[in-house]
Amino acid sequence: MEALKILIIEDDVLLGTELEEQLLEFGYTITERVRDSESAIIAFRRRLPDLVLCDIQLEDSELDGIDLVKVLNTIAKVPIIFLTAFGDAKTVARAKEVNPAYYLIKPCNSNQLQISLDFAIANFLNKHEAELEHSLKSQKEVAPSFQVDVDYFFLKDGHKYVRVKVEDILWVEALGANVKIITENSIFILSANLSSFSKQIPHDFLVRVHRSYTINIHRIESFYGNRIFIQKNDEQQAIPIGKTYRENFQKLFIKLASD
Repeated sequence: MEALKILIIEDDVLLGTELEEQLLEFGYTITERVRDSESAIIAFRRRLPDLVLCDIQLEDSELDGIDLVKVLNTIAKVPIIFLTAFGDAKTVARAKEVNPAYYLIKPCNSNQLQISLDFAIANFLNKHEAELEHSLKSQKEVAPSFQVDVDYFFLKDGHKYVRVKVEDILWVEALGANVKIITENSIFILSANLSSFSKQIPHDFLVRVHRSYTINIHRIESFYGNRIFIQKNDEQQAIPIGKTYRENFQKLFIKLASD
């Protein structure tokens, strides 16, 4: 689990410092704070952020914030929050061309900044989920075995979003209308069912083994009968294998035969 990494692009030194202090108080990590487009591109490549706060009007800069984001989008797609003192129709129209996750008019207070982060992450994830679903549907028509690798996702932990690596998941457990996501050091509750979770985070090593459990097969210590054992800290957790899932589960592993 990692705190959300944010790149700040702001030519006003005082405002940039205030933003950095607020974000650190929220529990986020700042990759860098830069003042111009050239430095921003270098910083973006050097340490890819999870989110970018970008001023639109960048003084003494080759590119303004909108043209800069066009360049950043060719490197990697991350949520963008535009910061600007200009809310005129022309600027907003130009900003919409690069599909920002949020548009924040400055000056802004801590509450407005936190709300913008919540909306930006939610908007970006909803857009990503829709694109993923469309991609899966399109690929299914021509290649039934198509698999999308999602290396990480974001979950809200208290007042901040944290980055969860898919490979760190031990198992996912149905919990009423929610699922419980268990990693080595954390437990998260997500408002979704197991089927919905699997569609959003498709991975060949996340396998449904029971109507109430999906496991990371890379984390299996052993299995016997209708039980799978996964190590969590100093204890082994027994996960049941459902009858309807047993045959497919057995096919996942190569077992050496004796002479």
